[in-house]
This record gives sequence, structure tokens and C-alpha cells, in this order.
Amino acid sequence: MKPFNIIKLSEIPSTQTFLLQEDERKVFDEYTVVYTNNQTHGRGQEKHIWESEKEKNVLFSLLLKPTFLDPSNQFLITQMISLAIVDTLQSYGLEDVKIKWPNDIYVKYAKICGVLVQNKITGLEFSNSYIGIGINVNQKKFLFAPNPTSMFLETGKETDLDIFLSDVLHNIYKRYLQLKEDELERLQSEYLSLLLFKEERRKYIYKGKEIEAKILGVNRFGHLILESDDTVVIQCELRELQFIL
Repeated sequence: MKPFNIIKLSEIPSTQTFLLQEDERKVFDEYTVVYTNNQTHGRGQEKHIWESEKEKNVLFSLLLKPTFLDPSNQFLITQMISLAIVDTLQSYGLEDVKIKWPNDIYVKYAKICGVLVQNKITGLEFSNSYIGIGINVNQKKFLFAPNPTSMFLETGKETDLDIFLSDVLHNIYKRYLQLKEDELERLQSEYLSLLLFKEERRKYIYKGKEIEAKILGVNRFGHLILESDDTVVIQCELRELQFIL
């Protein structure tokens, strides 16, 4: 965990908003982490809100500067982060941990972690990646989150939040080094092997209509590749597809 500079705040509306705004003003170093145990207006994909009980979960945002990556390969950041979180959860004894495309982490059919990746391209170069992560750790009850779970609900054990954060960051750093060392095929292969419902025929809502299809994979731009009933191959963007769980 050596390279990380952790800014711990007792309460904050959103670690992601704080990191984005403060980086514009101060220009943080790579590996800056904004961490809190109480986030009052956590951000999810699009306009979704992340539900989190005070002092029960691990909530943080991380700044990476993957200037070595071509902007067309920016989805590798999402894959790398997803794998690091799976690594950590598995190390705590959780089983059947999957990645729901593009970057939600599920245990069986329940969501345990959400990730928000916002990338900044300067000119033709990949400059910054702001990664917001919320992991349900010790929370026992949820009010409005759809199909949630937590480490406590899965294992029946309380987890030390600071130690868990340290473990997550350690695994992110290891996976990030794989990215730097150009182990792209390994990362992509592991990500695909962990995709929820891969090669299963399931129902989805695609562009507002229900279809039956199976997941074949993900292309380099992060589009989900589906094969429909009539063997038509569809490449979906995030806003086009809804999972039916």
C-alpha cells in the first residue's frame, strides 16, 4: 500500500465529487485516495445514488494517471479495478463473486460493490482516471438499494474497515502493475471469465424491448457483445441495456 496518499474525511457528500473538484484546484499526485466512512450523497452510474449507512462500509475515490495507455484502451481501467475488488472479496472468503457488466460486483445475484470510473483525455493522451468505489462491508439492512448484499450478510462476520481498505488498495496496485507491464490479455481474459451470466441465455431489456440473448464477451471499447435468439450479434452501450435479475 506504499504509494497511496490517503485523505480521510469524517463525513462528505461524495468522495468522487471532492476528488474531481479538488484535483482541478490543487492537482493531486497519482495514487491520491479520498476515503470516508460517512458519505451522504454518494454517486453511482448516471444519476443513481449509492446507499450507505454511517461507519458501516468502505467508500473512497482514487486518482490514477495511466498516461501509458492509449485512450482507446481506457476500458482496461474498469476491468483492472473490477478484478482487484473480486480478488479482495475472494480473499475474505466470499464465494461466487462475479462482475456484472461493466463494473458492478455481485455475490450470487446480489450487488455488493459499485464502481464509477470517470476518465479525462487531454488532447490525444489519457491523463487522469477518477475511480469511485463503494463496497458494502458491515451494513445489515438496506432501505432502497435494489438487491443489495454486504460482506456481513454473506459471512456473518464484522470486518475492520481500515484494514479492508488497505487490502483493496494493495490489490488495485498489483493489478495496476499488470496493466503497466502490458499483461493486457491476462486481464481481459480474467475479466471475461468472471462476467455474470456469460454464455447463459437470459432475458434483457435492450433499447426498451425485451430480448433473450447470451453474453459472448466485451470489445476493447467496453461494449457488451450479445448473441440474440436469431443469432444476431449485438454490441451494447451501457445506456442501451438493462439486466433482468
